[in-house]
Amino acid sequence: MSPFKSMPEEFRFRNSPEWLQYSHQSYIPLDEIRHRLNIHGQKWEQIQKQYELTRKAQSIPFPFPSINKVFWFFEADIIRRKIAEVEQKGISLYDKIHSSRTFEPDFILNVAVEEAVTSAIYEGANSTRAKAKQLIAENRPPADKDEQMLVNNFNAIKWIKSHSSKELTKDLILTLHELVTRNTMEGDLVNYVGKFRDDVIYIGPHEGIEHSKIESAIDEAISVTTKHGRYLSPLLRGILLHYFIAYIHPFFDGNGRTARTLFYYKALKYELKFVELLSISAHLKAHGKRYERAFENAVKYDGDVTYFVDFSLDSLLLALKRVQEKVEFLINIGKLKNVHNLGNQQIALLQRLALNKFRKISIGEFAKDIDRTHEMARLELKALAQHNLLIEERDKNKSLYRINSDVLKQNVAKIIAAL
Repeated sequence: MSPFKSMPEEFRFRNSPEWLQYSHQSYIPLDEIRHRLNIHGQKWEQIQKQYELTRKAQSIPFPFPSINKVFWFFEADIIRRKIAEVEQKGISLYDKIHSSRTFEPDFILNVAVEEAVTSAIYEGANSTRAKAKQLIAENRPPADKDEQMLVNNFNAIKWIKSHSSKELTKDLILTLHELVTRNTMEGDLVNYVGKFRDDVIYIGPHEGIEHSKIESAIDEAISVTTKHGRYLSPLLRGILLHYFIAYIHPFFDGNGRTARTLFYYKALKYELKFVELLSISAHLKAHGKRYERAFENAVKYDGDVTYFVDFSLDSLLLALKRVQEKVEFLINIGKLKNVHNLGNQQIALLQRLALNKFRKISIGEFAKDIDRTHEMARLELKALAQHNLLIEERDKNKSLYRINSDVLKQNVAKIIAAL
């Protein structure tokens, strides 16, 4: 007799190709499994129950007694692989950027701006990435609510970076909410900046948890993402905190921005420095339906947060891919050194300005940056302008220089094509 046939039914199911394919090689919703297997009626009901019970039996539970709810996470092989891939790629990219030293601060600043912009746009801010980035680059006061939202997100990210050592508490969550909603709430909601809601709220067809239970549920979210008895990777803790805050929906407005900001806080708290390179909101607009479906599936399948974790990891991997492309572009800028007979300081300037096409630099600023005379700085900037890599503009009696993005990209493309 085959050893496989002598196994208990449960063991045979857990070794079946279908189980491994739909629960470990990928994590598929039950309705989609039924469609793929093309099974209906009583036979499907039996198989569905088997999937449900086996997934739950092998899951990590997250109890929330205050709302009589148990969330759970299934440690699928695909999830473990994605966590490892995110961490490996993230650390490698961070080390590469950190070792460059020429563009690291500007790169991290650029990502913070990108996250501030895309998080606000996803929440409905009426702007474009270009206009929003220009607003922050010019450091001017916001002209309306939409611009205020962008500035708030940027300030919240800066606050996190200088306060990531703080313990996760309700007060910290309220502080972040105050930062992301400052001067953007209207009417009676003005009184709820940095405060939990005290009435019912709806998220699509779903009702937020009862407002009297918010503080208890927040305490439970803090507990399961900091003190859980099972090992949870730092990355997973951050994703779970994002989900739980969004599920609890403790505020009348600003829940999504606060939840995403808390992911950054949690990751930096555990010294996952590579998250500074990533905009987790950058791909939500393009993949917003899947983002929303990840929340819906967790509700539909009785608190299974694995769907949200899986989506979040895919978003991080996509963000890392974009970072990799950006880093390679910046490194290839360095190859213009021999093409145009440029110095190291000129290459470093091109790399920094490439990260922000709205930034302008004066001769005096550049002289200070490179610790050279005003005349030497002027000559180096002029040379870059002669190669059409910088655009010279006049502001009263002062020359200002900004990157010529199109020409720079063309030059880099030629170098890559010649390799």
